[in-house]
Amino acid sequence: LLGGGFAVLYFSVFASYAFYNLLTALPAFALMALVTLGAGLFAVRFNSLLVAVLGILGGYSTPLLLSTGEKNFVGLFGYLLLLGAGVLGISRRRHWPLLNYLAMLLTYGLAAAAIGRDYAAADFAVVMPFLAAFFVLFTAAMFLYNLVSGEKATLLEILGTMANGGFFFALGHGVLSTAHGPRAPAVLALILAAFYIGLVYRFLSVHRRDRGLLMAFFAL
Repeated sequence: LLGGGFAVLYFSVFASYAFYNLLTALPAFALMALVTLGAGLFAVRFNSLLVAVLGILGGYSTPLLLSTGEKNFVGLFGYLLLLGAGVLGISRRRHWPLLNYLAMLLTYGLAAAAIGRDYAAADFAVVMPFLAAFFVLFTAAMFLYNLVSGEKATLLEILGTMANGGFFFALGHGVLSTAHGPRAPAVLALILAAFYIGLVYRFLSVHRRDRGLLMAFFAL
C-alpha cells in the first residue's frame, strides 16, 4: 500500500507537469524530491526495502522525466548528491545492499550520460568535485552499516566498494583526459592509491577486524 501510494504520488506530479501543464519544471522537481524524501523516511520507519527501492527509482527518474534538455551539471549533480546522501543516511540504519547498488549504478549512469552529452574541458572545475563527492559518498555507504553494527562486510559490500572505485576512475579518466591531456589521469591514480592507503591505515589503527574489506582496499 505504501509503495503503491508513493508511485501514485510520483505519477500525479509528473502528470500535472507533462500532461496538464498545471506545474512548471521547478515546482514539479521539488515535489518529486519531497516524495522521494517521504519514501525514504517511511522505508526506514516501517523497515520496508520495497518502499525504499520505489523511492529511489522514482527519485532517479525525476531528472529524466522533467528534463528540459539544457546543460546544467550543478543542478543535476547536486540533486544526485542529495539522493546519495539520503541513501547514506538509510545505510546507517538498515542493511540493504540492493539499495546501495541501485543508487550507485543510477548515479554513475546518469552522470556518465550527462558527461557524454554535454561535457567540455571548461566544465572540469564543476564536474570533477561532484564525481569525487559521489566516490567518497558511496565508499562510505557500502560499509557504513557494518561499521556501525560491528559486523564484517559481506561479498556484496566488498564488490560494491571495488565497483565504486572502478566507476569513479573510469569517469574521472575521461574528464581529466579531455581537460588536461592523456597523462593527467596518472594524478588521479596516485590520489586514489593514497586514499585507499589511508583507509588501510585507519582500519589497522582502530584494530578493525575485517580481513575481506581490508584486502579489497589493498587490492584497490
